[in-house]
Amino acid sequence: MPVTDPSGLGSTDWANLSNWLTLLWVFFPLVITFAFSMMIAHAFIPSAVDTGHLPQKMSTLRLPITVFGLVALAGAVILAVLIAIQAPGTLRNIWGNFWI
Repeated sequence: MPVTDPSGLGSTDWANLSNWLTLLWVFFPLVITFAFSMMIAHAFIPSAVDTGHLPQKMSTLRLPITVFGLVALAGAVILAVLIAIQAPGTLRNIWGNFWI
């Protein structure tokens, strides 16, 4: 297999790689936001209300926090689909046979 020369990449290849990495960097905080909002809404709040550390009124916050987490999940899924669509084409332009 020949050694890949990064200087052989054109400006469109670098732009595609930049877009791909930007999508990955946006994907990460969306997944973390989803995980923490679900953890707060379905673990911390019910536990704190049951033990009496939070008033019962705080249970009403569970639905908005869950909706916020699901919106973050939807954004992450959309970005994952965009990454899955874009990555093979970008990598195919750089390396001819990346599945081997």
